[in-house]
Amino acid sequence: MILSDGTLRRMLHQFITEDADSTLINPASIDIRIGRRLLYEDGDAWTQIELVKYREGCYQLQPGEFVLVETLERLTVPNGYAIELKLKSSRAREGYNHSMAFWFDPGWDGIGTMEIHNVSRIRTLPLFTGLRFAQIIIHQLDAPAVTPYQGRYHNAMRVEASKG
Repeated sequence: MILSDGTLRRMLHQFITEDADSTLINPASIDIRIGRRLLYEDGDAWTQIELVKYREGCYQLQPGEFVLVETLERLTVPNGYAIELKLKSSRAREGYNHSMAFWFDPGWDGIGTMEIHNVSRIRTLPLFTGLRFAQIIIHQLDAPAVTPYQGRYHNAMRVEASKG
């Protein structure tokens, strides 16, 4: 079952423990914003940028460029729930794409990392702290998980590249 806006309003602080804002609630989802840090590919390594300090806080994602960006919101997934992230359709129409690897299992806690790609052939796309970029859909499980998430990204506090 997917949670509706009334339930999302009542439970907002159970899912978003930092920077929760009830104006981000939609009929069946919660908007998620671009956070404070971004990683971009720099040769064979990742370089971190503090978006709030970068060129007036706006990074221009070049055509074809791929970056990792943290969520502004810190997310917590109580046992009995799972969270799915989807790109906002307005962002997709602008040329952004988000990897489909965004699922939070019961027990997950931390800052999410979004994989963002500019699929436009000619336009740069701005990324800045606070930009409404994606939305989370919260699913209620039929029963609490027997083994909640305790994986490598648990308690992440910043954008992270793959740990292998």
